[in-house]
Amino acid sequence: MSVPFPSTGSTPPPCFYNLQGLSTWLNINPSYKEYFVYDTDIFPNLVPMTSTLSSVGYSPQNVPLAPLVTNLADQQARKYQDQLALFRKVYAYNSTVYTNSLQGATPIYYSFQTYAQLNGFKEAKQLVNKLYPFDRMARSQNQNGSTLGWIVPFPL
Repeated sequence: MSVPFPSTGSTPPPCFYNLQGLSTWLNINPSYKEYFVYDTDIFPNLVPMTSTLSSVGYSPQNVPLAPLVTNLADQQARKYQDQLALFRKVYAYNSTVYTNSLQGATPIYYSFQTYAQLNGFKEAKQLVNKLYPFDRMARSQNQNGSTLGWIVPFPL
């Protein structure tokens, strides 16, 4: 049985992946910023709470995060949107396969019909990996040591 997103141990739905990236999602859902306060290479403005920071009114939830992709030309934006559409298609298919495998079905993941489609997906993965740090989404912890634990249902 799957856990509803964005709960701990849940699988992000395909619509989660868009050109705005994780930083924009965190700005819309600021309570989840606490899981990324130790990831200063990704979000350098998020720092763990201390009594000093608390006394000056700092809260990670109030820190705006800049988007990872900005100022795209129309042609580049269309290319990125096409790549994301392909990624979401494969991700949706594989997510369903993963969910079914939890109920005992043998997983048979998405298979590409052409070499060009496979290469397109590889390019899409590069973009998505820049927008969404999967390893950190699975392993990031808040100050209490609680792990977010989002699951990516197939190897990327």
